[in-house]
Amino acid sequence: MTVGAPKLNAFPVFIRVAGEVVVIVGGGDEAFAKARLLGQSSARLHIIARDVETGFAEWITGNGAEHIAEDYAPSHLEGARLVFAASGEATLDQRVSDDARRLGIAVNAVDRPELCDFYTPAIVNRAPVCVAIGTEGAGPVLSQMLRARIDRMLAPSLGALASLGEAFRASVERFVPKGTERRRFWAEFFTGEPSRQMEIGHIDEARAAATELLLRRQGITGHVSLVGAGPGAEDLLTLRAQRHLMEADVIVHDESVPEVLVSMGRRDADRISVGKNCDAAIQRQINDLLVKLALEGKRVVRLKLGDLLMFGKAGEEIAALRAADISYELVPGVVAPLAHAIAPARDKVMEKAA
Repeated sequence: MTVGAPKLNAFPVFIRVAGEVVVIVGGGDEAFAKARLLGQSSARLHIIARDVETGFAEWITGNGAEHIAEDYAPSHLEGARLVFAASGEATLDQRVSDDARRLGIAVNAVDRPELCDFYTPAIVNRAPVCVAIGTEGAGPVLSQMLRARIDRMLAPSLGALASLGEAFRASVERFVPKGTERRRFWAEFFTGEPSRQMEIGHIDEARAAATELLLRRQGITGHVSLVGAGPGAEDLLTLRAQRHLMEADVIVHDESVPEVLVSMGRRDADRISVGKNCDAAIQRQINDLLVKLALEGKRVVRLKLGDLLMFGKAGEEIAALRAADISYELVPGVVAPLAHAIAPARDKVMEKAA
């Protein structure tokens, strides 16, 4: 018998809460934590507690929530979309959970999984984009660790870019045929010039780039990112370099680049080793290869160790790209000499700790 993938006990969904009432029962730290989480949504928060802590009271006033300063009663749940039992009292949380289920309202009880209809995830907020991480209540600390890692990976501008995409969606559906061409349009939109302009805060330029992309919807032009991998250590690769690797159609790398770095790219990306890059003839071949791939509409990462300009021959590659009128950008890495100087000191600290 074939063993399939593990089954989820909780299926992830996104619940529409815009303008809906969400009830939080409790006035202490647990309720405050849930309120801050729900405060990232456009729900109408009702806080049910006779008293709330000072910091919580200030947050309620400053965030448009409603504090109902009464002892809990089942009537407080009527009309709610979701309910959170966060009183810190086992008996009261049990009552809230029982009442919510009787009324057919999904309920979450903090740190009491047996009373929960759903679990609250750790979230990465790039509204309207949201990434939710859940462990079915088994590992809250793990959820937070994953959230922090994903938060570093996603550009802060991602939400604004998604909103810009939504504004163009109707025009794209009207003018760009379904299938491959439309997929290529959106791939270029979210990883090409509109994305690059939005990432550096040029909103008008991002909109203009998206408009140009729509107008020239026949044929997507390529782009080359010259990415520095520093000394070749996986944990010293910059976040921007990681994003470019994940977006690349082709990774052109020197033979000296460790496989662990090359494998950080997309699984379906083509990987081309161009040797040790030590003579003029090989360099000309590399220049021609980068131009050829870009003219085919590919997103190319040229990955090399060390400082891009000091130790590599990026200047020759840039000149070739300019001559062919191909867009490019430099993504510097951690300067290798500095990283090598830091590593022994770090190792000594680790030895002392051991």
